[in-house]
This record gives sequence, C-alpha cells and structure tokens, in this order.
Amino acid sequence: MAAEFPAPPPEWGLRLSPEQLEKLALYAAGLREMSGRLNLVSPADLAVIETRHITDSLAGAVPLRRLLPGGGTVLDAGSGAGFPGVPLAIALPELEFTFCDSSLRRFQFLTWITSRLGLRNARALHARLGQWKGPLYSAVVQRAMGQLENILPQCLNIAARGGYFLAWQTAAQVAADRPAAAAALAAAGGELKEDLGYPLPGEKEERHILVFARKG
Repeated sequence: MAAEFPAPPPEWGLRLSPEQLEKLALYAAGLREMSGRLNLVSPADLAVIETRHITDSLAGAVPLRRLLPGGGTVLDAGSGAGFPGVPLAIALPELEFTFCDSSLRRFQFLTWITSRLGLRNARALHARLGQWKGPLYSAVVQRAMGQLENILPQCLNIAARGGYFLAWQTAAQVAADRPAAAAALAAAGGELKEDLGYPLPGEKEERHILVFARKG
C-alpha cells in the first residue's frame, strides 16, 4: 500500500479528496518502482519526490482552474515522467490532459501510469513538438524542458487563439535579464499575463509559474 500523500499547502486553495491523495501516493510509488530501469527521476530526488516534483506540479492547478473555468484541453509538453501533467490531471478531473513526450520509453511509462491510476481524463502521446501536426489546446504546460526562448514559440503555437502557456521557472530564471525570451514572445504573438510566485514546503527559494497568453 502506498504511503499517505501530504496535502498541498492550505494557502494554495487546492482541496483534494482522499481518493485524489491516494492516486498521488500511487503515482509516487510508481515513479519509484520504475525510475531505476527507465531513468525517470534522478536518484537524489527520489526521497523528496512528493514535494520537489509532485507538489510543485500541483502549484499550477488553481491557476489552470481559474483560466479555464468552463473546462478545456491541456497539453503537457515534454512530459517526461509526468510532471506537471499527471498530478494536474489527478487534481483537475474537469480538464482533458494529453501527456506528450518524444521518448518512446517515457511514452510507455506515461501510458502505463495513466492506466494504473485510472485517469479517464488523460492520455499519453508519442510526438515531437517541433513536428507538431495535432490539435490546438486551451492551455499548454511545461516544467523542465529547456531555455524559455526556445520553447515559447513551440508551446504558444500549440495553444489555441486566446489560450495559455504556463511555464514553471526558478527564481534565478525569473530574475535574469532574458532579451532572447522577450523577442521570442513578441515573435510568437504572445504576452506575459501573470508571474505567480509560491514557496514549496521545506524550501526557502520561491518558485514561479509564468502565464503567457496567445493573442486572439
């Protein structure tokens, strides 16, 4: 039986049911079970996977619910081990999620964990963002894919007109002067709507989610 999953900080305003917390715990157990053979998470992070990865992913749940009050579709671009998509799909059953990754090994893990958790509002997709020919999404999320100036055009182009792109960033990344990112944002026809700062339990450095909108 999976260990009990700690609830998100109450100040986030995210209330999860016992069933949702159980699924998050099962997800953490699945990551530990498969990470060694699939290289999903660094060995140093396995002990803190609940806070450093899963709870950090959940920080996007309340903003997404506010941005998409009528429901919608969300693409986790470069999902990897499922961050932030899997925790968000557990927390937001009213939204439809696609976990996209170019690695066949990770796609197979995402397919397996989606089935194991019984996520009816999610599916895995094996595809490259640079060769995207799929549908457009109400929102695109990404947590650790690379330099912002490189991913902004790709992710905004996959968002529908008036849709959103949510990018998880460190405090150092947000504080840095990034003219290339500003130029990429302008070229992609987007604008920065919000900079949402939040702390993680047990950590001092603030983290951020940057919310970009694709102009309609």
